Amino acid sequence: MARTRELHREDPYLRTFSAQVVTVEDDVVELDATAFYARSGGQAGDQGRLGGHRVTDTGYGPDRGRVLHRIEWDGPPLLKGQYVQGHIDWERRLRTMRMHTAQHLLWLALNEAYGPGQQDRGGEIRPEKARLDVAWEGGRERPSAEALAERLNAYVAADLPVDRYRIIGSADRWEWRVSGHEPIPCGGTHVRRTGEVGPVSVGVTGKGRGVARLSVSPA
Repeated sequence: MARTRELHREDPYLRTFSAQVVTVEDDVVELDATAFYARSGGQAGDQGRLGGHRVTDTGYGPDRGRVLHRIEWDGPPLLKGQYVQGHIDWERRLRTMRMHTAQHLLWLALNEAYGPGQQDRGGEIRPEKARLDVAWEGGRERPSAEALAERLNAYVAADLPVDRYRIIGSADRWEWRVSGHEPIPCGGTHVRRTGEVGPVSVGVTGKGRGVARLSVSPA
């Protein structure tokens, strides 16, 4: 089965689009193309409206080639072959993009403050907050929230350009890079400049043995 064309790869700022319905199964709709971001890599899936119906979540099918939209029907369901208009919940998406970019800036701040070679233990990006879990030896002092926030907000104030691009020779692998820093593998959606993130605050807690949990949210 053909892959869904993911329009946000081409333009993460795309808010509306037109596409053809490929399948409808109960409350799940697949399109030939979509601007909705499918939940992956810790980033929440997009919400919005599709053909007048509410999209409550977006995710991948088992083969990760098909993007599936979970629908809350408001009237007759969509039909296979039908062309529909999609509308991203832009306010929610933009907040998520800001938090995803902030999460990466938090990683850069961590490496600048405590040295390279930190070990990523996963994270999550939602519209209101992002987190990053990192390996942290018990004998080391926990990262300073204040120091990380100062560095991160300096990146924001500098309003640096943000690039996102497909890795050469790869079908679906992407990198994210802020000017002057090493690239980070990531296929999520991000803002175009660090200044769009806005002022943020940072929190640091212990997740468990050997892991520190860092969080970032709008100040």
